[in-house]
Amino acid sequence: MVKKEAKLQILFNQYLREKRLYGFYELKQTTKDTFYFNNLELHQYEGLQATEKEGLIWKLSDEDRRQKPCDTLCIPPLPSYVVIKYSDGFYFINIKDIVRLKEEQIIGITIQKAREIAERIVRYKNT
Repeated sequence: MVKKEAKLQILFNQYLREKRLYGFYELKQTTKDTFYFNNLELHQYEGLQATEKEGLIWKLSDEDRRQKPCDTLCIPPLPSYVVIKYSDGFYFINIKDIVRLKEEQIIGITIQKAREIAERIVRYKNT
């Protein structure tokens, strides 16, 4: 059985592939009207900032049994987002905006604030 979170990730990945939205994404979800920043791990927070500035070089594991398309990925700097799944859709929030809010001592982002600052909103029902 596939967990609800895994189903959302599959749906989200299909959307990115279809729309050709190149970037770095951390998908989060909340059942409330606020997503609290403490649900974003430090390495995710720092990693998204780094990928937006420096890109990413990633060695694919040799331990994976699946056939690899290549050994290493080298991806240039691209926009980096925390994508928050609220009750009505996915909200693409640039990591720079998350950093700014945290620097203002804000502990989370309400759905209303997400509607104001999201670079993209993808409406989704049946969750």
